[in-house]
Amino acid sequence: MTKLSDLGRPFAFTAHDQPSAPATPDTYRCETCGQIVDRRDLRQVIWHVQPEHEPLELDSYSRMRR
Repeated sequence: MTKLSDLGRPFAFTAHDQPSAPATPDTYRCETCGQIVDRRDLRQVIWHVQPEHEPLELDSYSRMRR
């Protein structure tokens, strides 16, 4: 299983293409693996858009952010 920390340091991003979009929840459930994904962490988002992937093993830092 791939650890989240194996994907590099955490970094946040802001979507600038839809300035008038309403606020959305910070998490969603991945349709491929069923894991809850934190939209504030681009590493998780990129991992879960891959067509075939396994769930990430979250490290202690990611669990503390929730």
